[in-house]
Amino acid sequence: MKGFDGRFLEELKNKSDLVSVVEKYVRLEQRGGNFWGKCPFHHEKTASFSVNSVGQFYYCFGCHKSGDVINFIMEMESLDFNDAVRLLAERANMKLPEITYDDEKVKEQKQKKNRALDLLRDTAKFYCNNLRLPTAEKHNAYLVKRGISNAVALKFGVGASLNFSSLPEHLKSLGYTYQEMIDAGVVGEKNGRYFDELGGRLIIPIIDRFNQVIAFGGRLLEKADFAKYKNTKETFVFSKSNTLYNINNVKKIKNERGLSDLIIVEGYMDTISLVSAGFENVVASMGTSLTKDQARIIKRFCDKVYISYDGDFAGQKASIRGLEILKEEGLEVKVVALPDGLDPDDVIKKQGKEGYQVLLESAKPLIDFKLDILKKTFDVNTVDGKRKYVTNAIKVISESASSAEQDDLLKEVRNVTGTTFESLKRELYGLEKNKGEEKVVATPEFTDDVGDKTVVASRFILASYLFGKKYATETDIKSINFSLPVHKEIQKYVIERLESGQTVRFNDLYEIIGENEKQELSRIAGLETDENKKFDQDVYFFDCLRTLKIEEINARSKRLSKMFKDETDTEKRRKLAQELSQLLSLKNDLNKNN
Repeated sequence: MKGFDGRFLEELKNKSDLVSVVEKYVRLEQRGGNFWGKCPFHHEKTASFSVNSVGQFYYCFGCHKSGDVINFIMEMESLDFNDAVRLLAERANMKLPEITYDDEKVKEQKQKKNRALDLLRDTAKFYCNNLRLPTAEKHNAYLVKRGISNAVALKFGVGASLNFSSLPEHLKSLGYTYQEMIDAGVVGEKNGRYFDELGGRLIIPIIDRFNQVIAFGGRLLEKADFAKYKNTKETFVFSKSNTLYNINNVKKIKNERGLSDLIIVEGYMDTISLVSAGFENVVASMGTSLTKDQARIIKRFCDKVYISYDGDFAGQKASIRGLEILKEEGLEVKVVALPDGLDPDDVIKKQGKEGYQVLLESAKPLIDFKLDILKKTFDVNTVDGKRKYVTNAIKVISESASSAEQDDLLKEVRNVTGTTFESLKRELYGLEKNKGEEKVVATPEFTDDVGDKTVVASRFILASYLFGKKYATETDIKSINFSLPVHKEIQKYVIERLESGQTVRFNDLYEIIGENEKQELSRIAGLETDENKKFDQDVYFFDCLRTLKIEEINARSKRLSKMFKDETDTEKRRKLAQELSQLLSLKNDLNKNN
C-alpha cells in the first residue's frame, strides 16, 4: 500500500471522516443516505458529487471520478500518495510510521525532493538573516521606499542577497553539494565558478500552500540592463504554472475565518503592497498568464475572483485568455479597472487603501471588460473599424446566457457605434441561430452500461458483495468466474476479508487497485451511489449470476467444439460430444429459469 502498513492506513481512514474532510473544500448537504455538492473536479451547475458516509468514498455522476479520503486529498492538494497520507496524519494527530519503499527509484526521488526542500529552507533563512546586517542598507532602504514595514517583510520572509558568492559558500558549509544547489535552482555555474542566481537582489521566497519554500524571486535595487524581476528556474519542486504567490497565507485565512473572494495581481510587490494596505486575500500569478492548474487551485479556495492587473492596455488585452480559463472553471470573474499605466502598488501609494477599495467595488464583470478591450482595439470612427468592432462585440455578447444582459450590452454597442438596436439584435439572433445549427459531437455517457453484458453483470455482482447486500450471502463468491483481471483482483480481496472474518471495505480497494484500473472501480462506486435505482436488486443479482454462468458455458462449449473438430480418435470424440450435450442441457435449463 504505497509503502505504508495496511493497519496504519485503516486507522488513518477511520480518523479522517470523508464527509468532514470534503466539507473543508465543498459545501455539502445531506440528501437520502448520501451527502451531495458541486463537484470540485469539474465545473457544474447542478450538484452531482456524492459522498457516501457509510462506505467512506465519493463519486461524481458528472466527471465520474471516485475515491477515498486519500484520493480526495491527492486530487485537491495536488499531492502524491505519501504526501496526502502525511497531511491527513497531521490533521488526525497521528504519528507517521517509517515508510517502507518497494521501489528504490521512488525512494531515491523522495529523498532527493526532501533534500531540495531542506536546502531551499536553509537558503531562505540565510537571506532573511542577511536583511538584518548593516551591509543590507540598500535592501532596507528599498523596503522603506515601497512602504513595507518590518512586520510585513517578516510575514513574507523577505530577505537580501548581498553578493554572488556568499550563498554557495554558506550552503557548502552546511553539507550541500554544488549539484544539489544547482538542481534546487538557487546557484548557477560558469567556467567552474559557482554563483548566487539572484546575487545582489531583494529576495522574495516563493512558498507553496504547505508552507514549504519551493523557489525565490529577486528584485533589482538599481536600474540595470538585467531584468527587474527574476525567478529561480523551474525544478522538480517548482513549476510556475501551478504556483500562486502568497497562497500559503491565503490558505491560513480560509481555514481560520473563511474566504469569499480573491484578488489576483501580477507580481510579488503588488501582493505585498496590498497586504500592507489591509487587503489580505491576494495572490499573484507569478507574472505569467493564468493557467488551468492555477485556476483549479483558486476554485478550491473561493468562487469569486477580482483580476487586478496593471492598467497597461497591452497587458490587459493579453490577459483575456487567462480570464477565460477562470470562467471555464466556474469562477465568477470581475476585473478591477486601474488607471492607465498604474499597477496596484501605484494606486495604494497615490490613493491609499480607500482609493483602491473604490476601484474594487466598481470592478466590471468579465463580459463588460472584454467589450472595453474591443473599444480600445478597433477605431470605431472608421467604417472598417466600426464593422470589426460590431462583429466581435456581437460574439462576446452571445456568450451571455441572460437575455436582459444581452439587451443592456447591445445598447452599449449602439451608443458606441450609432448602429440601431434592432439591427444589432438581428445580427445577434443570426449568430445564435448558426451556433445552434452547428454539428454537435456527442460525448458517450459514462454509465454502468459501459462494457458488454458480462462485464456489466460482473460489476453488479461485485458491488453487491462489496457493499454487504444480504442477497449476496446466498452465493459463495469463490464459485463465480470473472473474466477481467481487475474483477478477479476485487474478488480476491473480498474472499480474503471474508475468510479472515474482517469487514469488507470498498474504500480499501483504492489503495489496492492499480491506477489504470481505477476507472472500473469508479463504475462500481457509481452503482452503489445511484439512489435512483428502480428495480429489484436481489432479482437482478441472480440474473447477473445467470449471465456469467451462461457466458462460462458458451466459452467452454466453444473450446470443446474446436477440440471435437480437431480430434480423430472416435472414443475421445464421443466423450467430447457427450460433454457438449450436457453443457447445452445446462444452458437450456438456465434460460428456462430466466
